[in-house]
Amino acid sequence: MGPIGHCSVGMAAKRFAPEAPLWTLLLAGFFLDVLAISFGLIGIEGTVATGDPWSHGLFMSICWSAAAALLFLRIFRSLRAGVVVGLVVFSHWILDLISHPIPFSNFSFQTWHWDYGHPLPSDLHLLFRNSPVVGFGLYNHISAVQATILEVAMFLLGTAVYVDYLVRERKKRTSKLAGLATCSNT
Repeated sequence: MGPIGHCSVGMAAKRFAPEAPLWTLLLAGFFLDVLAISFGLIGIEGTVATGDPWSHGLFMSICWSAAAALLFLRIFRSLRAGVVVGLVVFSHWILDLISHPIPFSNFSFQTWHWDYGHPLPSDLHLLFRNSPVVGFGLYNHISAVQATILEVAMFLLGTAVYVDYLVRERKKRTSKLAGLATCSNT
């Protein structure tokens, strides 16, 4: 799944952790990709072909999710915020499990499709390098256009949930203020 799909989870999660800033939830959604890029730059992880067990392996995804949950539990002093941030980090692995492998190396902007000739093998490690790999391979079976539509739809759904949350919060504040004004007039 691309960044747009991962960010949609962060937007939708805001209603469950109102004390967590939206930017935190958005970053949590694609935190594993931030790790993969960082680890790739410093040489800890290799290419997509060799997999990214330190950032995207199931075991390490659980570890990164737990670390994020504990960190934000401490920062926000809210168990709910910590749990939600941790779950958003882990949602990245779940979405990648559904969509991977993603054939970006064979993508063509001129035709807006990827052509790999045959389905790519799974690429998400369960533990570390040379451990079993998994991936349901959704992107092996749909075009780049369909994948883009899917991600945009996810983003629109995440945005709708976030906007609904904002509207409800505004109504709560307005009714509280109206209640305070009524009490002060009596």
